[in-house]
Amino acid sequence: MNYEKLSGSIRAVIDRRPGDNGAYSDLFSLCREWEIKDFSAAHKANKELLALSADQVVRGGGAKFYEQWRRCLLFEAPHDFDSFMTYIELDRKPEKRFYAPRKHYLRPMVQGFQDVLDGKLRLLTISMPKRAGKSQTGINFVNMLSGKFPDRSTLMEGTGDDLVKSFYNGCLEYLTVPNEYLFYDVFPDARLVQTNADTKTVNLKSKSRFPTIMCRSIDARQVGLSEATNVLYLDDCVEGREEAKNRQRLDDKWEVISGDIMGRAIEGTPMVFTGTRYSLYDPIGRVQEHAQREGWAWRAIEIPALNLVTDESNYEYEREGKKVFTTAYFREQRELLSAEQFESEFQQQPFEAKGLLFSKDELNYFFELPKDRDPDTIIAVGDTAESGSDSTSMPVAMIYGSDVYIVDVVFDDSPAEVTKPECAKCLIENKVASAVFESNNAGQYYARDVDQIIRERGYSVGIRTKRTISNKQTRIEFASDNIKKNFYFKHPSTYKRGSQYWNFMKEVTTYTRSGKVPHDDAPDSLSLLENEIRMLSGGKVEVFKRPY
Repeated sequence: MNYEKLSGSIRAVIDRRPGDNGAYSDLFSLCREWEIKDFSAAHKANKELLALSADQVVRGGGAKFYEQWRRCLLFEAPHDFDSFMTYIELDRKPEKRFYAPRKHYLRPMVQGFQDVLDGKLRLLTISMPKRAGKSQTGINFVNMLSGKFPDRSTLMEGTGDDLVKSFYNGCLEYLTVPNEYLFYDVFPDARLVQTNADTKTVNLKSKSRFPTIMCRSIDARQVGLSEATNVLYLDDCVEGREEAKNRQRLDDKWEVISGDIMGRAIEGTPMVFTGTRYSLYDPIGRVQEHAQREGWAWRAIEIPALNLVTDESNYEYEREGKKVFTTAYFREQRELLSAEQFESEFQQQPFEAKGLLFSKDELNYFFELPKDRDPDTIIAVGDTAESGSDSTSMPVAMIYGSDVYIVDVVFDDSPAEVTKPECAKCLIENKVASAVFESNNAGQYYARDVDQIIRERGYSVGIRTKRTISNKQTRIEFASDNIKKNFYFKHPSTYKRGSQYWNFMKEVTTYTRSGKVPHDDAPDSLSLLENEIRMLSGGKVEVFKRPY
């Protein structure tokens, strides 16, 4: 049977007689048969029929067209998240529905989940204001995946027992009968067969060692029965602003997530992280970096409360006859809260962003060096690691007049026996004329060893040490203006993520004015370099003709 041709013939009848319900029914029957032969073509035709049926309902076509629209929607619901969300609430009163009134602003989130379902994304991160519906949408997605693949497992993780309990109860709200939802219309074979309120587990269709849904707290011990083959879903990994301000707690939490929880996802299983972007170092930011480094297909959805251009609400909708999340409401919150709190909790801007000293947008970048002249000189400044967690940081600069090009860096937290040869190699390859190493602690011996390695390789670089007594934070702040005006950094597209230059720039661009960060080696070495260049410029010798 030529489904394409037959479909076209029926569509021609509908175009001539749009009120002929029989033609709509014939096309739908064709789509159901066509699905076996060509899934994509059948569902494309059904979606067109869905839109045509909806148009007739709006035009007053009556109950027959409404029933046809429902049948088309049900046909899509097992495969299309938007259709699933719409269909399962059809028998609820309009004022009690979750999705329909919020659909206009949930669309990006729903499309992200659809791309996870279709295998297009390995990671999806979502950041929205509180009570905007991200958790409920996530619960609906988990239920859809569980109904579609009941023999696979989903692991839902969150911070605290109360949140985990809400995951568990939220899922059961749709799965326990009787209820107002139409989940079993969509997935009639995925019946609820087992629940356990103590372990927060749900099994659909059959009992399994790895339950269809397991809800666990991030802080709880990950038992051997937890596994994710459908999706690994993490929501609200950070408890609040106080935890977000404690870098050590964020580091510890990421260690748990990356070292244990993410390991529960069988290879290739997609991951979804949702929550408020409190900090640049929160789990969402960390997993995004991991995805970039590993080359995953991923997407970040971050929708602020107030539009950044119009300053109008992105979330206004009507609930029980009253508008909520209005522009006035969000602007009032902005007046009540501190700028830091509002930006993070409502605008999805990590609280450090307002205090960044070297914002990415403020820095100068280059793709290639000036071709019409040679550099005046090439210098480097090294800031050696003072403890095991610090990094040896040595930027190399080519100087053209007042312009400073950072052409290379050594930025490594490895032991000195590793970084000394790295520094020597970097100085040789970049033909550095002179290098200064900070002589605090073991810096003097470090510089001596680097100089010896260079001489053993048959090269000569003017290496000296210099002791600094100025306050580090003050020095960085004082140097920042000149760095932003006259320093040029490699464009991010010209070096690899995870490289030493990338890690160096990451530390520079996340340094905050408060200085309350455990690692500041990169911006500090830049400030030392700026100081050294300023001293060179200040001591410049100029030759002129004798006046007498």
